[in-house]
Amino acid sequence: MNQLTHQFDSTAKYLHWISALVILWASISGLYIAFFELAPNIKKHILSFNVSITTVFIPLFCWRIYHRLKHSVPPPHPAMSMLETKIAHIGHTLLYVLVSLVLVSGLLMMDHDVAVFGLLTIPQLLQQQSSIHFFETMHLYTCRLLAALVLCHLAALIKHEIMGKRILKRMI
Repeated sequence: MNQLTHQFDSTAKYLHWISALVILWASISGLYIAFFELAPNIKKHILSFNVSITTVFIPLFCWRIYHRLKHSVPPPHPAMSMLETKIAHIGHTLLYVLVSLVLVSGLLMMDHDVAVFGLLTIPQLLQQQSSIHFFETMHLYTCRLLAALVLCHLAALIKHEIMGKRILKRMI
């Protein structure tokens, strides 16, 4: 089988890298805000940007899910074992589930209207404080799980690249 038959199509690649950028930015900046003291106006701007960028990302991520369900995944890298292939499938499925939960809980935990880059306002979706608190808690834990899974994803990529399996080429 030639190298091209193991690659993802260009739509999958673009959606993957957009997802990676948004998820990494939101995760790193969110963790930074959580663990370091910032001036209130800087914190407010970062949070506002994160809410805007992740809200805009929701339809793109839905498109990514649709595209993934509609198009077949290339066969696994020939050097990958059945166990590695199964673990990769489970890991990618969990990434989709966790990103979905993070995005939904992030929107539902808002206790105010959401201004998207000052161009669009989404009214507060929930009014009951107990429901908002539930989604805040869900968001906190799913973000942590997502960050851990992204680190595992990156570690697996590095491991495979070092071992000469060159799986990154499939997504570039």
